[in-house]
Amino acid sequence: MTSTDAFALPAILDITKAQELRGHMVDRLNGGAVLVDASAVDRVSTPCIQVLLAAARSAELAGTSFRIANASAALCTALADLGLQAEFKNRMV
Repeated sequence: MTSTDAFALPAILDITKAQELRGHMVDRLNGGAVLVDASAVDRVSTPCIQVLLAAARSAELAGTSFRIANASAALCTALADLGLQAEFKNRMV
Protein backbone atom coordinates (compact mmCIF):
# COMPACT_ATOMS: atom_id res chain seq x y z
CA MET A 1 0.00 0.00 0.00
CA THR A 2 1.32 3.43 -0.88
CA SER A 3 0.77 6.70 0.94
CA THR A 4 -1.62 7.82 -1.80
CA ASP A 5 -4.02 4.93 -1.10
CA ALA A 6 -7.08 6.20 0.73
CA PHE A 7 -7.50 5.12 4.33
CA ALA A 8 -11.19 4.26 4.80
CA LEU A 9 -12.67 5.49 8.05
CA PRO A 10 -15.16 3.15 9.73
CA ALA A 11 -18.85 3.96 10.20
CA ILE A 12 -18.45 4.51 13.94
CA LEU A 13 -15.65 6.74 15.16
CA ASP A 14 -16.44 6.94 18.86
CA ILE A 15 -14.10 7.57 21.77
CA THR A 16 -13.06 3.91 21.85
CA LYS A 17 -11.68 4.27 18.30
CA ALA A 18 -9.62 7.42 18.93
CA GLN A 19 -6.39 5.67 19.96
CA GLU A 20 -6.61 3.24 17.04
CA LEU A 21 -7.29 6.11 14.63
CA ARG A 22 -4.30 7.97 16.03
CA GLY A 23 -2.08 4.97 15.30
CA HIS A 24 -3.34 4.77 11.73
CA MET A 25 -2.76 8.49 11.19
CA VAL A 26 0.79 8.32 12.59
CA ASP A 27 1.56 5.37 10.29
CA ARG A 28 0.13 7.21 7.29
CA LEU A 29 1.94 10.45 8.10
CA ASN A 30 5.23 8.57 8.32
CA GLY A 31 4.61 7.45 4.74
CA GLY A 32 3.96 10.92 3.35
CA ALA A 33 0.72 12.31 1.96
CA VAL A 34 -2.49 11.18 3.64
CA LEU A 35 -5.84 10.63 1.93
CA VAL A 36 -8.77 9.66 4.16
CA ASP A 37 -12.04 8.32 2.74
CA ALA A 38 -14.80 9.47 5.10
CA SER A 39 -17.79 8.30 3.08
CA ALA A 40 -18.80 5.57 5.54
CA VAL A 41 -18.76 7.71 8.70
CA ASP A 42 -22.15 7.63 10.43
CA ARG A 43 -21.08 8.76 13.89
CA VAL A 44 -17.97 10.62 15.00
CA SER A 45 -16.85 11.76 18.44
CA THR A 46 -14.89 14.85 19.37
CA PRO A 47 -11.73 12.86 20.26
CA CYS A 48 -11.66 11.40 16.74
CA ILE A 49 -12.12 14.87 15.24
CA GLN A 50 -9.17 15.97 17.39
CA VAL A 51 -7.07 13.12 15.97
CA LEU A 52 -7.94 14.13 12.41
CA LEU A 53 -7.17 17.77 13.18
CA ALA A 54 -3.82 16.86 14.73
CA ALA A 55 -2.98 14.71 11.71
CA ALA A 56 -3.87 17.55 9.34
CA ARG A 57 -1.71 20.00 11.26
CA SER A 58 1.17 17.52 11.50
CA ALA A 59 1.03 16.98 7.75
CA GLU A 60 1.11 20.72 7.19
CA LEU A 61 4.17 21.11 9.44
CA ALA A 62 5.86 18.24 7.59
CA GLY A 63 5.15 19.89 4.24
CA THR A 64 2.90 17.09 3.01
CA SER A 65 -0.79 16.92 2.22
CA PHE A 66 -3.70 15.69 4.30
CA ARG A 67 -6.97 15.33 2.44
CA ILE A 68 -10.41 14.01 3.33
CA ALA A 69 -12.36 12.56 0.42
CA ASN A 70 -16.10 11.97 0.30
CA ALA A 71 -16.86 13.46 3.72
CA SER A 72 -20.16 12.07 4.98
CA ALA A 73 -22.95 14.28 6.24
CA ALA A 74 -22.22 13.07 9.79
CA LEU A 75 -18.59 14.19 9.58
CA CYS A 76 -19.52 17.55 8.04
CA THR A 77 -22.11 18.11 10.77
CA ALA A 78 -19.60 17.27 13.50
CA LEU A 79 -17.06 19.68 12.03
CA ALA A 80 -19.72 22.40 11.86
CA ASP A 81 -20.87 21.73 15.44
CA LEU A 82 -17.29 22.17 16.63
CA GLY A 83 -16.70 25.26 14.48
CA LEU A 84 -13.95 23.55 12.49
CA GLN A 85 -15.28 23.91 8.93
CA ALA A 86 -12.64 26.53 8.10
CA GLU A 87 -9.88 24.33 9.47
CA PHE A 88 -10.84 21.50 7.10
CA LYS A 89 -12.20 23.56 4.16
CA ASN A 90 -9.10 23.27 2.00
CA ARG A 91 -8.55 19.67 2.99
CA MET A 92 -11.82 18.31 1.61
CA VAL A 93 -11.83 16.72 -1.84
